[in-house]
Amino acid sequence: IAGVAAAPAIVRATAPGFAADPDKFALTVTLTRVLFPLVLLIGLWAYYTGLLNSLQHFVAPALGPAVLNVAMIAAIVWWVPRLEPGILGLAVGVLVGAGVQLAMLIPLARRRGFRWKWRWRHPGTTEVLNLLGPRTAGAGVYQASVVIHTALASLGTIVGEGAVAALYFANRLVQLPLALFGTASAQASLPSLSEQAAHGDLRGFHDTLVGLIRLVGFVIVPSTIGLMVLAGPIVERLFERGAFTPAATVMTSGALLYYALGLPAYALSKVLSGAFYALKDTRTPVRLAAEAVAVNILLSVLLIWPLRVNGLALAASLANGLNAWRLLRAMERRLQEPLLVPVRQSVVRVAAASALMGLGCWVLWHAALASLRTWVSLPVLVLSGVALFLLAAAALRVAELSLISRWLNVAPRWALSEGE
Repeated sequence: IAGVAAAPAIVRATAPGFAADPDKFALTVTLTRVLFPLVLLIGLWAYYTGLLNSLQHFVAPALGPAVLNVAMIAAIVWWVPRLEPGILGLAVGVLVGAGVQLAMLIPLARRRGFRWKWRWRHPGTTEVLNLLGPRTAGAGVYQASVVIHTALASLGTIVGEGAVAALYFANRLVQLPLALFGTASAQASLPSLSEQAAHGDLRGFHDTLVGLIRLVGFVIVPSTIGLMVLAGPIVERLFERGAFTPAATVMTSGALLYYALGLPAYALSKVLSGAFYALKDTRTPVRLAAEAVAVNILLSVLLIWPLRVNGLALAASLANGLNAWRLLRAMERRLQEPLLVPVRQSVVRVAAASALMGLGCWVLWHAALASLRTWVSLPVLVLSGVALFLLAAAALRVAELSLISRWLNVAPRWALSEGE
């Protein structure tokens, strides 16, 4: 209710550059008001997701974002042509999708025994509230960084018109591998890490964390190289049509390259923050996140002048790198065990395989795929990249390949032995 009422003030604070265009400002205010109920729907969905994850149920919560995307696509096809302005149709689709993804979880929770019951006091509630404060502050710290980046990107005379959209599109592409593997792995491992921490099994906790870091790196590092090497082709083939001009492609692909640079650090931060939460330490991640945001803001102000929109993306990546390093060192002190040494050899091999993949994809694109249609060239490029990386990983004997090989029952002898 407060967000709907204060929408004009919120837009002025978060996108001050929009005030110069009355139509753009008015539309942004309208969309802000329409979308603010999303806070309640997503909040309840997150609550039920946490509840089901604690009971080792991951499938339905993981399908929620897919349902949301389907609703958004349906809204683009059905409502956008029928409403004026059409973008309102997409906003309505988001609300519908959020409601559906929440409705999916409520019956599952009831079948698992969940019931609403009013109680004035409960020891579990007290513990949750004590842990919740720092985590809420941590989320606020991250959102503050997003707000400041949006405000700086809205200054079109400095960074160029369309910078807000360029950062958004680039960030969405970077968030895809992060959400699929970094965030999902951290979320799925939290119950196991929490159980090991509760039993005081710090050796098992350390081993689980090391394995998780290696597995996430196995996917995130090649994703990073792929996004950096092929930023231009990816953005061009996905977005360049209609109002998305070649100039927009250049701006977005530049931001994507610099955002991708920080992808491994961001994934590592997600994993390590989850490990601290499993240890019931919510203060350390928040303190270090606040430090990283301060560095992010400082670097953004310094880099926006020479690099324009790319400077904002680079500032975020550098700040993520600092945050990941500080979290890593703090966790090593907490466990009295190294985390970097056990993963070093694996990371080097994965990086080498990723470099070979990136080189192969670059040659393949310029030699054969650039002249093909989008629906052919991009899928072929992605699948070729996956195949090249797996071949290079097998040639370099990357041990994490054994997990995939075991799932497919085709593990080579060296992979099984090193994996063990």
